[in-house]
Amino acid sequence: MKNLTEGNIYKTFILFAIPIVLTGLLSTAYNIIDSMIAGSYLGANALASIGCSASYVTLLTSLFWGYAGGASLHGAVLFGAKDYVSLKESVINNVYLYLLLAIVTSALTLIFKGPIFSFLKVDPSVIKDASVYFSIIIIFNFIIALNPFFAFTCHSLGMSSYPLKMSIISTVINIGGNILSVTVLHAGIIGIAISSILAAFVVDVFYILKLKKCFSKLGVKDYKVKLNLKTIKDTVGYSVPVTIQQLIMYISSFVVSPFINIVGASATAAYDVSLKIYNISAGIYQNSAKTLTNFTAQCIGAQKYDKIQKGLKVGFLQGIALLTPVLVLSVIFAKSICQMFFPKGYTGDALKFSIIFVKYVMPFLYVNMINNLFHSFFRGVKAMKFLLFFTALGSLSRIIATVILSPKYGIYGVYAGWVVSWIIEAVFAFVAYLSNGWKTY
Repeated sequence: MKNLTEGNIYKTFILFAIPIVLTGLLSTAYNIIDSMIAGSYLGANALASIGCSASYVTLLTSLFWGYAGGASLHGAVLFGAKDYVSLKESVINNVYLYLLLAIVTSALTLIFKGPIFSFLKVDPSVIKDASVYFSIIIIFNFIIALNPFFAFTCHSLGMSSYPLKMSIISTVINIGGNILSVTVLHAGIIGIAISSILAAFVVDVFYILKLKKCFSKLGVKDYKVKLNLKTIKDTVGYSVPVTIQQLIMYISSFVVSPFINIVGASATAAYDVSLKIYNISAGIYQNSAKTLTNFTAQCIGAQKYDKIQKGLKVGFLQGIALLTPVLVLSVIFAKSICQMFFPKGYTGDALKFSIIFVKYVMPFLYVNMINNLFHSFFRGVKAMKFLLFFTALGSLSRIIATVILSPKYGIYGVYAGWVVSWIIEAVFAFVAYLSNGWKTY
């Protein structure tokens, strides 16, 4: 555990950020490898069975990520204030609420699985395997959903290296379980689903044991936690806006998807490749910015308000430093990177479109990095109205720009819509920051 408000701020930020960034990169890499294993050993239909419901699963995941992110902010404030009794109450009460939320959403998802599959237009040739895989993941989602909650809780306590260790363990179990289940046990799509659940369960156990040690060090091991509605209410004040923000972001991606598919299969394939490359680069500054969120929340809890704006400056410099090498390499080796996602010798439009994205759209990630930094900052100071407004503004401007530009410019119009939304949001966020309206503490 570490109080992020003490010591050299530059050293504190980089040491806290690096494990989080590596955790994010590891998670992204695993998702790519997971798809490769399914496709290589089980074929294209198995890959489609997993991927056809991915957009819904991602949307559902954003709900839990948002709640966990908000709850961890409340925890960081309590940790900064050294109110360890309330901190333990907050964590345990929110575990119960989190599990209840997971069970309810899983039940509703299974009840409406038919309409969900219909909306997603799942191909009849894969619907049987897709239904089995989807059902297993949803039924045991309460196990999977706890992983990000515990990881964010560790972040709020100033621990970033432990979630990295858990991510490594999860990846090893997932990949090893997938290979074992499909090559030795011949469990097919069911084996891949079970591997994910098993990895999540093992990691949950490790997290629980770690948090018990933390509470012991903080001197509240023997404190008996009871249901505390005030604690839950305080957490909801942080969690609901962050959850809504995440849902707004992913719903906008849902709305934009048809405009991509209408352009043609090459555009769809290119966008999928572009999104994977984007996620790797964006994950660097998105995870780096979590340092600023937890630092800011701890500052407020410790009433060290004078350090807050310096944290924003350091977060900006850190984001630039971490993102630049990746962007430079991506632009220089754009063709080689994009070719990794296509069969050897492929020279079609999908490759061309994806190379264009990496060369000409990726440099604008500096703008999106600024947006993400302000998101983290406004989240940390609990200026949730700003957070929701700018997320909605960015999402709406992306939809409008895509609707206007894509009919004439195709996939390039989709790319341009993304860039336009980043620029508009960055301008308004910067002006709002200068207005000092975010000073709610």
